[in-house]
Amino acid sequence: MRIRPRQSITGQAVSRQPTQERGDRDRAAKREEKGKTFDPGGNEIFWCETCNVPLLSMRCSICGNSGKRIYLSPPSDVRLCSSSGRDLLKEIFTKSYGWADFLEKRPILLNKIAGIDRRDQVFIDGHHIATLWFDITTGSYRLDLEVAGAAMLADVASKKVVICSEELLRGHIKGKWIEKENIIKLPDDLTEGESVILRIGKYTGVGTVRKKGNAAVSIRAKELTREQFKPHERTPSREDVILANEAHLKRLEKEALRELDDFISRSKLPVNISFSGGKDSLACLCLGLKVHPKAEVLFIDTKLEFPDTVDYVHSLAKAHKLNLRVIEGENKFFEDVQNYGPPAKDFRWCCKTNKLGPLTTFIQKHYPNGCVTIDGRRIYESFSRSRIGAVEKNPFVPNQITLSPIRNWRALEVMLYIYWNNLEPNPLYEKDYERIGCWLCPASLQSEFANTKRTHPELYEKWTTYLQDWAKASSLDIRHVEWGFWRWRSHPPKIFEIAKVHGIDLKIGPKREKEVGLDLVKGRSPCGAGYSIEANLAVPQNHPFSDVANALNILGTVKYSADLGTAIVETKDGKCTIFADGHLLVVASKEKADDLLAKVVETVLRVQTCTRCGICEKSCKRKAITVGETFSVDENRCNRCGRCAKGCIAAAEASKIFRKLRKMT
Repeated sequence: MRIRPRQSITGQAVSRQPTQERGDRDRAAKREEKGKTFDPGGNEIFWCETCNVPLLSMRCSICGNSGKRIYLSPPSDVRLCSSSGRDLLKEIFTKSYGWADFLEKRPILLNKIAGIDRRDQVFIDGHHIATLWFDITTGSYRLDLEVAGAAMLADVASKKVVICSEELLRGHIKGKWIEKENIIKLPDDLTEGESVILRIGKYTGVGTVRKKGNAAVSIRAKELTREQFKPHERTPSREDVILANEAHLKRLEKEALRELDDFISRSKLPVNISFSGGKDSLACLCLGLKVHPKAEVLFIDTKLEFPDTVDYVHSLAKAHKLNLRVIEGENKFFEDVQNYGPPAKDFRWCCKTNKLGPLTTFIQKHYPNGCVTIDGRRIYESFSRSRIGAVEKNPFVPNQITLSPIRNWRALEVMLYIYWNNLEPNPLYEKDYERIGCWLCPASLQSEFANTKRTHPELYEKWTTYLQDWAKASSLDIRHVEWGFWRWRSHPPKIFEIAKVHGIDLKIGPKREKEVGLDLVKGRSPCGAGYSIEANLAVPQNHPFSDVANALNILGTVKYSADLGTAIVETKDGKCTIFADGHLLVVASKEKADDLLAKVVETVLRVQTCTRCGICEKSCKRKAITVGETFSVDENRCNRCGRCAKGCIAAAEASKIFRKLRKMT
């Protein structure tokens, strides 16, 4: 069978029909009820056992049969494995078990699950055969075998097979240690934590290697099965997968086009399409041009894009005669990074300087009365995007309304829709990149930085050299760079625990600056909900950061981590995170953010320039202020009245310094 000819990427606009919402509010409410676990819902796919293809809905469009239900671990953003990903799996299976022929010429699905870094469930022929994960401490990939994978490999594997006595079958074995006397054959080259295949009579299972203090090897049984799993005799092509899901893809497209046309037909604003060169924006480009064929296509060249992406965008625009508008960002990242330090997941100043700033300028100039932008954001991408609505006023860019027609699509749906429309995605996806963006983005996984070393060694070397110099200047362990810890300012518990186990100090050493300085960017962060100001404050380091953290109690409730060199102050007007190295992140309403920044900066300056005159101590009626080397605050007594700043020489000078700094920024 052949794929039916599809409409051109610049096909005619669809007829106007009422929009059909997909229950966004209900799903958002359910996600809220589930707490912090990132679970957008829809944790299942299907598999046609006749055609041996994955299905996005229950019925196969080729044979008409119902598929077997397969449950996925959240967030269930299942995707097709790339050719490089297939090569990676072949390499690991061959090295570990001596056989990988089953990976050829059949669809492989990867389902991203929670982990320290990359962690994917691997599905073949409708079975979860293994879990692939990246070990940041060794910079290498590991494979945890599942029982279906063991059953498939049992008769053909030449390595990592442990043959056990059938005596074990007389009792319960799952989760138990296998005693030495019950092991008939044990391979010599076993390493800690790896998965082995267990052969116990007619049963097959998975075991985990554990080494005791005396280096003796032990095996713990994970799971057993008597079922046999042989690779399916049918090896379907990508075209077969598309055909099997054609009815589902038609429904997705119909609903998205109705939604777009309903809003655009009622809006008087000009329409454009945001295109980053990634798969999500490509699917939206296809949808958007079918509704509005003459729409401008906006590509922001941040100057940090992979060269492959820039080439791809221009070649696609030329091939399909797109009305492409390239928004040029300033090539100043490596200048700005000297002031701000490396961007982080929770300190993404670069998004404002290299992306949102140029976009805002472009929109104000070319769309002074506003515009409607079709955007490819999806709820499966992150916590911060899990509440995306069909229509939103862009909090990042004034006068821009965004439409998100694929917000509920999974990665597999996105990619199949692209292929269904006879388009080819960015070639970087076939090089095993899950996401396409700036090549040094802190939101990338450490495994993707390792991939960059393989695909773009010159870019990897450039960024790594900077990070190593920064780590040295900040008195950081080199593993802070090698293991990807630089990607956070305030590290999550899982990273903090690894650092603790390996004796790595995550606290960034303070910069000993003689001059006072303030660099800042402000606006809406693309990864958060509130208006934010991100700044780099340089002040004389006359007193330890713990004194600064204590003094912030005059503004609000303070949470201080000495290990991380971080203080968070929460006030009635907003929240500010302060780092020992001078970085600040203010999150508040647009009306309150500047005022909160001023109060925080003035408090820091006040601590570091305290003259110990004692005026603040004498003026506090609640006796909450004590002056020693600098002033300190009793958080239980302070009512944050601000009286201690009146008459304080350091406070008055700090206010003057801040006003001067603001004029210079």
